[in-house]
Amino acid sequence: MRTFTITLLLLVLSINTPLSAQSKKELKEQVATLNDKVKVLKQTQSDLAVSQNKVKSLEFQVEQLEETNKGLLDNMNNFLSTSTQQSNSISRTLEALRKREKQIKGIRDTFSANDSVALLVLTDLKKTLGENAQIGVEKGSIIVKMENSTLFSGKEDNPEVTASAKDFIGRLAATITKYPELSVSAQSAGEDWRINSLRASAITKTLQEDFEIAPTRLKVTTNTGGGNVSYIFLHPDFNAFYLEVRDDLKKL
Repeated sequence: MRTFTITLLLLVLSINTPLSAQSKKELKEQVATLNDKVKVLKQTQSDLAVSQNKVKSLEFQVEQLEETNKGLLDNMNNFLSTSTQQSNSISRTLEALRKREKQIKGIRDTFSANDSVALLVLTDLKKTLGENAQIGVEKGSIIVKMENSTLFSGKEDNPEVTASAKDFIGRLAATITKYPELSVSAQSAGEDWRINSLRASAITKTLQEDFEIAPTRLKVTTNTGGGNVSYIFLHPDFNAFYLEVRDDLKKL
């Protein structure tokens, strides 16, 4: 206890002892330096606080931008998905239109082909039968009209084709042979149905036996009235033509 008291007394005495002028000056300089450092430290702390606030603000802005970018990315993905679906739909529609156009073109080509053949047949018949031959076109068929008086010797009940008429039928058969895709129908008109039928059959028989026209291409029809004449119709295979067009129409 005594030792502690002596020590304390010595400490008080040393504090109250006047400092030298040099020591005071140095102390003041140290204090000033410390004050400057404190000011710098305070300013640094203030700047740090401002910077931290700026960092927080920037972090918030970054978060906002990330949310915005995420929304934009989602919208873009949705847009791309929708665009892809629409593009696929448009592609399917265009493909269907191209397919339909192709089918329509096929039907048109079929009609055009038949029209072209009809024109060629008509031209050939005029060359082989002569300009005076009675030739016409009706409902897609080439029609050759012949007087029964020339074909059957002018006798009302005669169903036999005369030898002179066979020359005319032979020239007609040459064109029929040239176009195997055509069917042939013979029709005789007059007042007697039975005679008409016999005469039409006689024409097809002459084509078949004398000029080797396939019987599968030949057909006989009759017609009462309409004058004492006979007709030969050259036309496409209407059944096959109808089936072809019908199949194309089903695909539209």
